[in-house]
Amino acid sequence: MFFIVGIAFGEFLKCDWFVFICLSGGLSAIAVFLQKYRFVFLCFGLIVFGCFWNNFFNPRIDKNHISFYNNQQKFFIGRIVDDPVNQGSEQSFSVVLENFRGKVLVKKELYPVFRYGDLLALNCMLVQPKSFEGFRYDKFLARSGIYSLCYNPTIKLIDSNQGNFLLSKIFSFKSFLLGRLNQTISEPQAALLSGILLGVRASLPEKLSDQFNRVGITHIIAISGFNITILVVVLLNLAKHFYINRKKATWLVLLFLCFFVVLTGASGSVVRAGIMGGLVVFAKYLGRKSAIRNVLVLSAAMMLFFNPKILLWDAGFQLSFLSTIGLIYLSPVLVKYFQRVPEFFSLRENLISTVSAIIITLPLILFNFGRFSVVAPIVNVLILPTIPIIMFLGFLQLFFSVFSSLIGSIIGWGSWFFLTYIIKIVEKWDGFPFASFDIRIPLWCMILFYFFIVIVFLRRSRRELSTFASDKKI
Repeated sequence: MFFIVGIAFGEFLKCDWFVFICLSGGLSAIAVFLQKYRFVFLCFGLIVFGCFWNNFFNPRIDKNHISFYNNQQKFFIGRIVDDPVNQGSEQSFSVVLENFRGKVLVKKELYPVFRYGDLLALNCMLVQPKSFEGFRYDKFLARSGIYSLCYNPTIKLIDSNQGNFLLSKIFSFKSFLLGRLNQTISEPQAALLSGILLGVRASLPEKLSDQFNRVGITHIIAISGFNITILVVVLLNLAKHFYINRKKATWLVLLFLCFFVVLTGASGSVVRAGIMGGLVVFAKYLGRKSAIRNVLVLSAAMMLFFNPKILLWDAGFQLSFLSTIGLIYLSPVLVKYFQRVPEFFSLRENLISTVSAIIITLPLILFNFGRFSVVAPIVNVLILPTIPIIMFLGFLQLFFSVFSSLIGSIIGWGSWFFLTYIIKIVEKWDGFPFASFDIRIPLWCMILFYFFIVIVFLRRSRRELSTFASDKKI
C-alpha cells in the first residue's frame, strides 16, 4: 500500500537517483539506531521507492528520443509491437523505432492492412499528443511510453515477422478465431461475442457502442474477473475430469491465464483479473487461504511495478480495481437493504453487485466520461444472468468451428439468441427518455466523495471492532 502511495506522489514530485540514494541511506541509518520504529521507516522507505520508481519511467527527451522531433516532418524505421486495431475505416498501431528511443502511435487508412512484427519505413509529420474535452490524452498515451503521434504517413513495408515468435503466433491465432467466429454468426452479434470472449471491442458498430455506454453496460464487452473466474472453474473441473493431479492442473491453469491475458489484449482489467485469479489458484496449490483484500493490493502493486503510469492515467485500471473494492466492502453493507428482492436467477446477488460497483465507480465515471446512466442497475440485472451462458456457448462455438463451420453455426444459433436478447434490451432501455445524463464533475468533487467514503468505512470498521470487543467481554 505504501509503495502504491509513493507511485501516486511520484507523479507530482521529482525523485532522481541522488535524492533516492540520500533518502534511502538516511532512512536505513535511522532504522538501524531506532529499531523500535523500524516498520515506520520501512513504510516511508517504500513511499520514497514508489516515488522514485514512477520518476524512473519518465523518458529523457533529447536528440535520440523521437518526441524531440514533434511538429517536424521525420523519416524513421520502426517495428509494430502490438496487435493493430482496425476500427471503421482506420487502423492504428504502435511502432518501436530502430534509430531512436521511444514509441510512435501510427494512425492511417485501413488498407493495406499491417500486422504485428512488420518492419516499416515511415515518413510523416510527428504530432505531440494533447488533451481535449477534459481528457488527458497525452497522459493516457504516456502510460504506454508513447509521446508522438503519426497521422496518415507514407509507409513502405521492409520485412514481416520481425516480432516475438510466441506473440506473433498468439495474435495469428486470435485473428484465426475471429475469422471463424464471423463465419458462424452474423453481425452485430459476432462483434458483441468477440468482445465478450476475446475483449475485441473495435468491431462493435458505433451506434451500438454508444447505446452500451448510455445504458451503462460497456463492462460486459471487457474481459474482467467474472470471465476469468468462469474460465478457471471450467479448467479446474476439466482437469479433475481427466484425472490431472492438482499440481499439474495448477500450472496448466496459470499458463492458460497468461496466454488468455495476451490473447485478449492485456488491458488493465484483464491483467488485474488474471493476476488475482492466478494468485488465488496458486494459494490453493500451496494449501493456503487467500484473503481477497491482500490479493487485490498485491495485484495492483505487481502491475504498478511494471508500469507505474497506469495508476493515475489508465481509467480501465482504476475502474477495474474500484469495482472490485465495491464488491468487497460495499456489497456486504447493501445486503440488508435488498432482503425483499427475490433470489431466483441470482437476482438479488446481481442487483447488489451492480449497485455496489455503480456507487463506487460513479464519481470516477462522471469525472472522466461525464455520463450518468439512470437505467444501468435495471439493465445490468436483466443482462448479467445471460453472460455465463453466452460464454459457455461461445467457447463451444469457437472450439467446434475450428473443425467444422457447420457445427459451429449450429451452436451459434444458441449464442445468437442470447446476444440478440442483450441487444434488444439495450435498444429498448436506451429509447427511454432520460435514460442517461451528461454531467461532468471537477477533480475536487471526486476526491471529496472518495474521502467521504473512506471516512464512512473507517467509522463502520471501528464500530464493528468495538462491538466485537464488547461481545468478547460478555
